[in-house]
Amino acid sequence: MGIFAQLLNKPVAVEGELGYFGLGRWWFSAFSKVEREHIEEVFQPEGAPAGSRPLTKDRGYLSASSAASLLSGLAASLGRQIEDRQLALRILAKAEERARAEDDVLGLYVTYQEMIRLHCRWIGKVADARDLAFAACHRQIALAPAVAQRLRERYPAKSLPIHLGYQQAAGILEKQGHYSRAIAICKQAQAEGWSGNWTWRIGRMAKKMSHVPRGISASGMTPIWR
Repeated sequence: MGIFAQLLNKPVAVEGELGYFGLGRWWFSAFSKVEREHIEEVFQPEGAPAGSRPLTKDRGYLSASSAASLLSGLAASLGRQIEDRQLALRILAKAEERARAEDDVLGLYVTYQEMIRLHCRWIGKVADARDLAFAACHRQIALAPAVAQRLRERYPAKSLPIHLGYQQAAGILEKQGHYSRAIAICKQAQAEGWSGNWTWRIGRMAKKMSHVPRGISASGMTPIWR
């Protein structure tokens, strides 16, 4: 390839939020030109002027504090249309990679939260969506103690928020008839101090368990907890 051709094919340096977080090389290698244009077209943050390109040109319109936070927000904007699901998954994979590399516990928590939302949105329409949602819940639950500690240090006057991983995992198990496992998850979330209607959920499932006929297991099927 000649020098002129090399110059024509050399990626243009990325500015904007992606450039700030050092994601330019990934941006060009992970997505085609058509995909990049589509992502920027879809990603229109509230408050940003029409026609702005906060990802690659115009900074100052986003409040992302880390690469994982930026990428999770980007994935959220792409998770509403099923045809964009694979793009969102690629972005979330990068968010998880960066959060782990940077020991960004809160960024990892937010990444898994967006994974849960994405997969839950397509349960019933994508074959493995429920299993993927449950796996993301499990990963977020594993982080819960560290995240709770970090949030209490940063916001000592505030209660812990609702934990989507606990909430959705309990819901998935309840729908499968795994009441005892779902109750255990609710009790764990409650003990750690996460907000939610845990007492009501536990009571409701305890009633369901009491109505299970003798001789039939409470779950009625093979456990899916992994």
